[in-house]
Amino acid sequence: MKLKYILPVAMFVGATFCTSCVKDLEVDNINPQEVSDFNEDYIFNKIYGNLVLTGQVGPNGDSDLDDIDEGTSNMTRLIWNLNVLTTDEGHCWWNDPGMPELNRNTWTNSNVMIKALYYRLMFGVTLCNFYLENANGGDAATKQKRAEARFMRALHYFYLMDLYANPPFLTKLSSENAPQIQRADLFLFLESELKDIIGEGEGDELLGEAKSVEYGRADKAAGMLLLARMYVNAEVYTGTARWADAKKYADQTIGTSYKLCTEGKAGFSAYQLLFMGDNDTNGAQNEIILPALHDGELTQTWGGSLFMIAAPAAETMKMEHLYGSDTDPETAGTLAATVTGYGTTESWDIGLRARKDFAKVFFGDKVTDNTVTLGVPWQVVRGVGDDRAIFYTSTQKVSIQKEDDKNQGLIYMKYNNIHADGTSGHHSGGQFVDTDYPILRLAEAYLISAECDARLNNGECTTEGIERIKALRKRANVKTGNKYDGIGAEALTKVSLEDIFKEWSREFGFEGMRRMVLVRWNRYAGQSEYIWEWMGGSQTGTPIDKRFNIFPIPDSELNANPNIKPNYK
Repeated sequence: MKLKYILPVAMFVGATFCTSCVKDLEVDNINPQEVSDFNEDYIFNKIYGNLVLTGQVGPNGDSDLDDIDEGTSNMTRLIWNLNVLTTDEGHCWWNDPGMPELNRNTWTNSNVMIKALYYRLMFGVTLCNFYLENANGGDAATKQKRAEARFMRALHYFYLMDLYANPPFLTKLSSENAPQIQRADLFLFLESELKDIIGEGEGDELLGEAKSVEYGRADKAAGMLLLARMYVNAEVYTGTARWADAKKYADQTIGTSYKLCTEGKAGFSAYQLLFMGDNDTNGAQNEIILPALHDGELTQTWGGSLFMIAAPAAETMKMEHLYGSDTDPETAGTLAATVTGYGTTESWDIGLRARKDFAKVFFGDKVTDNTVTLGVPWQVVRGVGDDRAIFYTSTQKVSIQKEDDKNQGLIYMKYNNIHADGTSGHHSGGQFVDTDYPILRLAEAYLISAECDARLNNGECTTEGIERIKALRKRANVKTGNKYDGIGAEALTKVSLEDIFKEWSREFGFEGMRRMVLVRWNRYAGQSEYIWEWMGGSQTGTPIDKRFNIFPIPDSELNANPNIKPNYK
């Protein structure tokens, strides 16, 4: 089964029985609590499709969720917005409802984007519960698919735990108001659930071995990496650090058949391949453990990877050689040198820019307009000495002094829809993209392992932790004399926690993870030592109250369900 070709025929369904503002779950217009005709494949694929798809008829027209622009309701786009725009990484000058408040950390429980993600996640939980209540075959294939549905439910609940702390909690369909679960209790449930489906419990519903299932479906490596992500943040969720457990499951993930993508292709670096239109076949699939699948013809959305590609782009970039040149010894004569643009006809007026604080991790703490390498991404990569510095700087200032000036803030062009094999994108009109969005990839296990190694050894990595960081820097071709620390990948002999903090940003910048890292390192809300521009609503930045470490449960949910109490005042 190749999911991205099955998704378009899936039943697109909603639910009212666990939240207040999600549409009725319909299978042939029958209420799920009365349904007798359960189509297992349709619902199974909609569980995965919820990561990308937003409704019943393509990019727009019949949304799963009410009261928000359908393109904005895309799950990966919303997770990205809440985890990047609220941090030291990204800023968006658009005045879309809810957007300015995210940029400035001034949201309330009526923010439309916070509300939309909450219901999108609960919608996904409901789909999983619906599937698990009806897919009851005892054969091996059904048991494995049930394990995958349990994993996907755990993934949705993980985001609810991380973002909202104390969400409603149901594992079965119910017409009753859902009870509220506390964050630490949800952590224990997810820990038990994930251990069970990777084979460390008593159940017989098990995920497939690493890479034994179709690309795009969850396997044991996904279960182990999600456990590692939970454990590395356990002190935030439960009050008790679990560094050794985080390292254990990170190391187990590294020990699977997944491997870092280390070989470039057609002039594109190995790191760049991870975020390109053919990242399901170009070698990146060996690192991407769980993607949100995209196909420009068959899974059309205004969110997901199209948002990541088009939102930072300007119309003029379509005719530029962004990723190589015949004057560049590393790309001369390759596809990277000849191709223009970034693989889609869409450009959204440089909506997304990098904050100065993100630029610092590549250009150094004292970065100014005079010290930035000017040019298109391939030129900046060469100037910085790191393949991850995929910035467009030609028209940009480093600092965002005025939020609505689109030429302030560097442009980070991490994602594109170019196919490294030279083939065209799948969408005949050239708009929609094929670039799969990595939700879990192996590099995260390397950073978790190194961070925990340092935390367990007085803040300094042992040889093992150093090797984890060296592996990532070698893959990124970090050069001696690079702009941020000057140390080449092979010359690295010492790694501190502070080094790892910056490495998280270099490796996972603009991947929807930054807020989680900042909270774990106590560099987000409720502190005054680490400040970024426009934090708290002022250009130079101002501390924000500790309640902003989580997002509020929407007022609509509080009004509809008396069991749900505010998660902060």
